[in-house]
Amino acid sequence: MDVRVAEKEHDTLRLELPKGEETLLVPLVEALQAEEKVLEARYYLGHPYLDRPTLYLRTKGEKPQQVLKRVLKDLADGYGDLLTDFDKKADKVKA
Repeated sequence: MDVRVAEKEHDTLRLELPKGEETLLVPLVEALQAEEKVLEARYYLGHPYLDRPTLYLRTKGEKPQQVLKRVLKDLADGYGDLLTDFDKKADKVKA
């Protein structure tokens, strides 16, 4: 995935994602907003033909890239567990 760092400071991070990847932003922002160290997490879609979807993250007491990495790992683990559970149960269903 072609992610661009548009802004990076000690407490803020703004990333631009490829067009068509905006569905990732909803669960990501929800998970980020649940974090204690996150002051602000939001996304901006902009113009559908001109702008790339953008994630904005502002933290307190921890680097935003560390928070983002932790949340992304937690989401990946959660979806991995869902896939494993589905595989186990899908085999038992008769078509």
